[in-house]
Amino acid sequence: MSRVICSVCKRAEKVCLCPLITPINNRVELGILQHPNEVAQVKGTAKIAQLSFQKVNSWVGESLDDLPTLQWWLKGTTPIFLLYPNIEGQKETFQSFPVSELTALFGSNLKILVLDGTWRKTHKMMQLNSGLRALNRVTLTPQIPSNYQIRKQKNNASLSTIEAVYEVYSQLENSAEKYQPLLNAFEAMQAQHLSFRP
Repeated sequence: MSRVICSVCKRAEKVCLCPLITPINNRVELGILQHPNEVAQVKGTAKIAQLSFQKVNSWVGESLDDLPTLQWWLKGTTPIFLLYPNIEGQKETFQSFPVSELTALFGSNLKILVLDGTWRKTHKMMQLNSGLRALNRVTLTPQIPSNYQIRKQKNNASLSTIEAVYEVYSQLENSAEKYQPLLNAFEAMQAQHLSFRP
């Protein structure tokens, strides 16, 4: 018997995310560049942001050369900040801004771009794309530790994609309460998966 797949979140009915989602009117537009391996990853968390945020764009791929709509998005007049750590030895010049400073400097006239994938895969995406490396960065000091239980993390300081998005947006708008539904959906998603474990 074939599995029933949700037409919205593209997940099997028993792990459908849709009932967990609360719509959020985010002031700052979010872009998500997802590694192809993440698309079918049921433990991935970017889908929560994709379904929750009103202002969100998503692309799947490794190379900007294959993503003309992302290239167009990056060439707009609105400043874009990539959430990614500095890369040692990088040749491209960019500026880093703590998330706490972005609102004071730019208001809501900015965009945030996040990479969705394992640490190894996102690092490869950075190595392949000078256009990504040249983007200004937003730096993040997490207010809460990661609670990603269903997938192995690189280290204790690593966050899942949705936890990172929550941290950036709750600090950008100084409103943890507004973005708490992201974490609520994340915890409920994890509970779904943990309930299937023996």
